[in-house]
Amino acid sequence: MNKKQFDVLMLIEELGYFDIDEFSCHLFDTPDTIAQNYQLLLNEGYVENGAITPLGVNMLESHRIDNALILAAGMSTRFVPINYEIPKGLLPVKGEVLIERQIRQLRERGISNIAIVVGYMKEKFEYLVAKYGVTLIPTDTFATRNNHASIYAAKDFLRNTIITSSDLYFSENIFQTYAFDSYYCTIYQSGKTAERGIETDADDRIIKTMYGDKCFDIWVTLGYAFFSERFSKTMIEKIELLYDKPETAGKFWADIQDDFLPELYMYAKRCSADTIHEFDSLEELRTFDPEYLTNSRSSILKKICKMLAVGEEDICNLESLKKVKPSLFRFTCRDNSYICDVEPSTEDKIIYHGRVYYQCNDRIDKRIKLLKMDKNIKINRAIQVDTDKELDSLHDMVTDFLEYHRRTLPLCAAENIISPFANLPLTMGFQERYIMNNTYSFNMDDNFIGCEKLFPFYQKLSDVCSRIFHAKYTDSRPFTGMHCIDMITKTICQPGDKMMILDKEHGGHASVKPVVERLGIKTYSAPYCLEKYDIDYDAANEMIHREGIQYILLAPSDVIRPLSLERLDTSHTTLLYDCSQLMGLIAAGLCANPLLTMKNIIMFGGTHKTFPGPASGLILTNEKALHDKMETSINPKFLRHSQMHQKISLLFALIEFEKFGADYMSHMVHCSNYLGSLLRDLGYDVATCDGQVSQTHQIFIRCPQDTMNTIYDNAYKYEVTLNKKHKQLFNGYGIRLGTQEIARYDWNDNSLDAVAHILRMLSNSQVDNNRMKALIDSLPKKDIHYAFGKEVVEKFRQLTSHS
Repeated sequence: MNKKQFDVLMLIEELGYFDIDEFSCHLFDTPDTIAQNYQLLLNEGYVENGAITPLGVNMLESHRIDNALILAAGMSTRFVPINYEIPKGLLPVKGEVLIERQIRQLRERGISNIAIVVGYMKEKFEYLVAKYGVTLIPTDTFATRNNHASIYAAKDFLRNTIITSSDLYFSENIFQTYAFDSYYCTIYQSGKTAERGIETDADDRIIKTMYGDKCFDIWVTLGYAFFSERFSKTMIEKIELLYDKPETAGKFWADIQDDFLPELYMYAKRCSADTIHEFDSLEELRTFDPEYLTNSRSSILKKICKMLAVGEEDICNLESLKKVKPSLFRFTCRDNSYICDVEPSTEDKIIYHGRVYYQCNDRIDKRIKLLKMDKNIKINRAIQVDTDKELDSLHDMVTDFLEYHRRTLPLCAAENIISPFANLPLTMGFQERYIMNNTYSFNMDDNFIGCEKLFPFYQKLSDVCSRIFHAKYTDSRPFTGMHCIDMITKTICQPGDKMMILDKEHGGHASVKPVVERLGIKTYSAPYCLEKYDIDYDAANEMIHREGIQYILLAPSDVIRPLSLERLDTSHTTLLYDCSQLMGLIAAGLCANPLLTMKNIIMFGGTHKTFPGPASGLILTNEKALHDKMETSINPKFLRHSQMHQKISLLFALIEFEKFGADYMSHMVHCSNYLGSLLRDLGYDVATCDGQVSQTHQIFIRCPQDTMNTIYDNAYKYEVTLNKKHKQLFNGYGIRLGTQEIARYDWNDNSLDAVAHILRMLSNSQVDNNRMKALIDSLPKKDIHYAFGKEVVEKFRQLTSHS
């Protein structure tokens, strides 16, 4: 029996009949699925003629819930000012105290063994012991820890246990007497939500949770949960494991669950959005229960109303200022903004968010103090923030980024990874230092004292590029490949000039056309031969002469075969060649270097694709006239600070590449052809050219639009980085893969076999999760190869160890 069958059986027992349409609405499932599950129950003898049988009753009884735990220890700091006087769970809502309503609903489901974890104002809950026979479990960590501590405090109580919060309001009784396995109540949220989103499998088991931009039109966890005995035991084990770590203090129990989701799995109990209500502030409660607009039952609020001669409905926008001081909250009243202090100090002025609040001298009560904002004064200074919270948030963001990229299967053709050696200059303090000019135009009169210590790095960069790329002139000042395009065109082109470009439909970079047209340059599309994956050079040369084209800018982004540039007639035009995708291949001698054979050419590109450097830009040419135009114009007209840490990191990467680059690039091209051939054998339509899958790092998979979207959506789900394409180069639609990063990890053919099967599975609408996980887990570690070893790295790292 699975969870969905169990839900149908439980609903039959509760209602006493079976109706497909009603059950479909109640269980948020299709009528066909409900009918199939009912038929299985019928076949197994659990139901008969729409009613539950004794066998079905026995099945349910074997899954009876033992008890319930209500979490009520928190301080509810956002629920000002009521939280200063009474715990939120003890508030009456629509005529019934919140926690008492839940106790009643639990009892209606036959659950009478109920415990409450108490902390803040715990004495106020004591009356519930005599009234309902509940057990109180005290905890003294409510001010320093989140609700995982309440779960831990009740560890001896946990069995097959419902876990709920005292401040929830269920408009219908959605508690259960029986449970197939652990579950969490969920509701569907339209649009963007800050709640915890979930993904489930076909049986409603939660397989993934998320926050942030991914939470859009999604089911989210909200309400109560049920811990099976297995879940309770494992949860306590995990809490004990993590309890003493500083980062654990602020975690919800659900955060810990997310860290161990394969072990701490749950199912989704789907509920109607208007059934579960949670009130984070008095404003939200007022919306649900209008009585709170005029009668909050708060003596503090009543005193404020008396002091200001207003009604409670005039007090709004209540906000806790616990970050400033726990006893402070802010509110507005008749177009004025106030701060109230329920533990008055001697301060007669508070500055908050650049505004000054002065004590209302005629509004004094011995328990509370009111301060009113002076609308005429605004202090333009930094907003007060909780720095510890910001650091925690930053730590979480960095952790999420690092963990994600440790897990991913990296097949994005536009990214690479730099080595520990090339990474060294990024942390050596070069960024903060300043130098004007480039190698060929440097002079001390334009610079600061000390810049002469940076100049040798520029010189060596030029020397290394001369050896690797055979370039007489090198400019490493641009920040990126696109920045190179911007700098070159601004310095050598004029408005009204004519330029031939490679269309994005034929693999050209999509940003080129808008960038150059923004400068007033008229563009022409280069004639292209889709069968050869190359330019139609006869037609291109004819266009160059016919139209009087002065510049050719070719920026191939999708490329499995390098362009045959030497066939272009550049005798009366200038070629601007963006080799970003091929820079490593050119440097290793595996791809033709047009600087060796062509005149009137500037070669440039980003340095972080096939070339494994930092995200920077590099301009190379052997034409002095073209170089001179750029050399003295880029700086100071268009660029001042050139971010020296990037340049020196690039220098380190170039020197490293001289030693290891040929082997790295050879393995990269092997990976492309081996993996592409495997994918073709597995049924994909993989493009080929001149009998090869690829002469670069890229692989083109051509496929229908729906297949492309299925591959992309599954890749997102299983954390495989790749690109989908909609252009003629892919016969309409397709997927682009890149092997430069996995080649950097030196993955062998056995690993590529696993990668191929992973990619093949991505095209299935229903992916075998266990098989996919096993394949991903079989992949090797991401250890960077084709790089200097630890001894070399440590030699340089020691230079900063005593600073």
